[in-house]
Amino acid sequence: MEHNPLKVMYDEHEIIKQAEEIIKNLDSVWETDTQKYAETVTKLVDFFKEYADGYHHRKEEDVLFPAIKDHPDFVLQEIIDEFEEHHVGFREYAAEIREALSEKDYTHSYKILKRYIDELLDHIAAENEELFILAENLMDEHQLETIYFKFVDVDMELGESRKKDFEKLINSML
Repeated sequence: MEHNPLKVMYDEHEIIKQAEEIIKNLDSVWETDTQKYAETVTKLVDFFKEYADGYHHRKEEDVLFPAIKDHPDFVLQEIIDEFEEHHVGFREYAAEIREALSEKDYTHSYKILKRYIDELLDHIAAENEELFILAENLMDEHQLETIYFKFVDVDMELGESRKKDFEKLINSML
């Protein structure tokens, strides 16, 4: 399928997953270079808030989740509720990390950042292995194509070049 929205989701997940390596490399950096640590974590939090939440989670919450919920054969409401709860938790983690950074509590900020990425990776795996397969099985090609073009609209509204800039940023930090 040429316009596959699930490929968009998988591709964005791959970009987001790259942050794990960056975070691993930050362990104890604050002990030798607090400025580098704070700058890198700030960029990561911006990436999570704008790319992972702003672009990716918005597509899920505004387009994919409602399409799945509205499908007559869908009966597992609680799975969607759980994914939405995860998104709220990720937003809270981002705020906690920023707060710890502003207080110069680098050890605590790193602990939260590690918890954030670990839970985010679990969330991504569950979406990849459950939600996206469910969507593919529920939706016909026309429905999937409609979702794809709504995803394109989200990217256009938020700024396609900004999205690409975040993707380049993550790659440059590796």
